[in-house]
Amino acid sequence: MKIVVVSAHPDDLEIACSGTLKKYQEQGADIISVITVKPSEEVNPERNEDIVLEELKNSYTLSGFELRVLDTNLHPNGRPNLTCDNNTMDQLSELIDSCDLAIIPNPQDFHQDHRTTYELAFPLLQRRAKEVWCMESWPYSYQYKENTANIYIGIDWQFKQNLLQCYNSYITEDRLRQIRNLSRVYGDKSGNPDAEAFTLQYKYVR
Repeated sequence: MKIVVVSAHPDDLEIACSGTLKKYQEQGADIISVITVKPSEEVNPERNEDIVLEELKNSYTLSGFELRVLDTNLHPNGRPNLTCDNNTMDQLSELIDSCDLAIIPNPQDFHQDHRTTYELAFPLLQRRAKEVWCMESWPYSYQYKENTANIYIGIDWQFKQNLLQCYNSYITEDRLRQIRNLSRVYGDKSGNPDAEAFTLQYKYVR
């Protein structure tokens, strides 16, 4: 089994679906993570490109997932400029393999990079993935207008926490507690102590 995750930022995968990926990895799946916004200039004074790169490296060393990063265009001030256009889609296409399952951001996310990543990835994956799931991710899922989650996967919280703690310039103890609380909500809906949630967006039918 091959799983491709296309997410916008370092730490998006860890927040939304790292527990699910670990479960499938333990069953023999190959996990490929594609990030569409490469580490670059940061607004947060507590973070910079070098810090995020080091955090990213630590997380993927721990998880063993394969990492691929889009060479994102930058604004003159060094900030990322992810756009949904033909050139960006061609570049992203080279990073996405055919797969059994793809996981992408939810189009209801209010962050523009998440919505753009969805718009870039979904058309490509309809031709390459047997199934496409959308992440239900903290903190965005609290503001979804439509509660469309229909897949819940029980997870090992400790593994997820270990990955999240690699990003200690962003994942504070308070944010970690909020992510855990959401995992327990999803767990209650699925009969697990902790879980992650997804929306089935596409399934190939012969």
